Amino acid sequence: MSAPLSAIWVIARRDLSTRARSKAFRISSAVMLASVILGIVIPTVVLRGTTTYTVAVVGAADEPLPPLVAAQAKAAGVMVTVREVSDRAAGVALVDAGTAIAAVAPGEVIWKNAPNTRLAPVLDAALARVAIGQRAQTLGLTPAQLGSLVAPAAPTVTRLHPAPDKGPQTVIALVGMILLFVALNFYGAYVLTGVVEEKSSRVVEVLLARVRPAQLLAGKVLGIGLLGIGQFLALAVVGAVTLRIVKPANLPAGAVPLIGVVVLWFVLGYTFYSIVYGALGSLASRTEDAQTATAPLSAVMAVAYFGAFTAIGKPDAWWVTAGSLFPPTAPTFMPLRAGLTHVPAWQMGLAVLLMALAIIGMVQAGGRLYRGAVLHTGGRLRLRQAWHQTH
Repeated sequence: MSAPLSAIWVIARRDLSTRARSKAFRISSAVMLASVILGIVIPTVVLRGTTTYTVAVVGAADEPLPPLVAAQAKAAGVMVTVREVSDRAAGVALVDAGTAIAAVAPGEVIWKNAPNTRLAPVLDAALARVAIGQRAQTLGLTPAQLGSLVAPAAPTVTRLHPAPDKGPQTVIALVGMILLFVALNFYGAYVLTGVVEEKSSRVVEVLLARVRPAQLLAGKVLGIGLLGIGQFLALAVVGAVTLRIVKPANLPAGAVPLIGVVVLWFVLGYTFYSIVYGALGSLASRTEDAQTATAPLSAVMAVAYFGAFTAIGKPDAWWVTAGSLFPPTAPTFMPLRAGLTHVPAWQMGLAVLLMALAIIGMVQAGGRLYRGAVLHTGGRLRLRQAWHQTH
C-alpha cells in the first residue's frame, strides 16, 4: 500500500474503531435493527390476523367434512383448528360451552350467537362442496368430471388503461427514502462533528504533522463511511431476510432488489454529502458555528426530501426524472422513483455516472476548502476566504 493510501487508512481505522466502540452507536444499531424487524412483522401479523378459531365438525364416512373445512380455511387464509365430534349433539355442547366458535353438521352450521363474518363464508363453502359432491354422485359423475365441472373459469382480463397497484411499492419506496434521508444526515453529522471536535481540541494540528489535509478528510469520510455502510447493509440484509421469511401479502416482486437500489444510493449519497459536510465543518471552530456553516447544505437536503414526497403522486413527471438525475437530489429521488415506476436502465446508469463525476469534483473542491480552513482558529471562516486561503 502506497504512503498516501496508508495514511488515509490509518485515519479511517481510527475513526471507525472510535465510533464503533461508543455506547451510543451500539444502542442505536440495536434499536434500528429491532425497528426494521418489528416494522415488517407487526403489520404482516395484524393484516393476516392472529386469531385461531376452533370449529367442531361432525365426521362421517360418507361426508368428509373435517378435511374440507380445513382446506377451505387454508385457502381463505383463516386459521382454524378442526375438532371432530361424533354427532350433532356433541358439537352443540361444545359451542354452547364456548369451547368451539361454531359446529358444522351435514347441511348445517351452528353458532352460539351471530355468525362470525370471517369464518362463516369458509364453513358455507365447505358445506357447498359436500352438497356438490353428493349431487355429482347422484348424476353418476366421476371425480375427474366433477373437478372439471366446478373448476373456476379463467377469463381474459383486458385493461384499457392499465395502472399497477402502487400501494405496496409506495410504502417500500417511501420507507427507503426516509431511511436514506435520516442516514445521510446522521452520518454526515458524524463527519461534521468529528472535524469540528478535532479542530477545536487542536488534535488536528497533531494529525496534520503526519498526514496531509486532503488525506485527513478522505480518512474521516472513509472511516465513518465504512461504519455507516456496514450498519446500513446490516439493516438492509435483516430487512430482506425478514421479508423472505414473513412474506407479507401483496409484496411486489421487486421489493428485495429495491433494497439493493437503496443501499447503492446510500453509498453514493453518503460519499457526496460527507465530503461537503467535512469541508464546511472545517470552516468552524465550534459546534455552534458548524451548524451555521452547513445551513445551506441542510436546506438543499430538506428541499430534496420534501420534494420527493410530492413525487409520489407523479413519479413519471419530467421534474421527477430530472431530480433523479441531478446529483444533489438523486439519492432521495432515484430510489423513490425506482419503487414507483419503471426506470430505464440507461437513466439509472446515467444517474450513477453523474453522481460519480460530482463526487470527483467535490473531492477536488472539498479538499481545497479543507486545506484552506482546517488550521484556522477563532471565528467562523467564510467560504470565499477558505477558498482563496491556499493561494
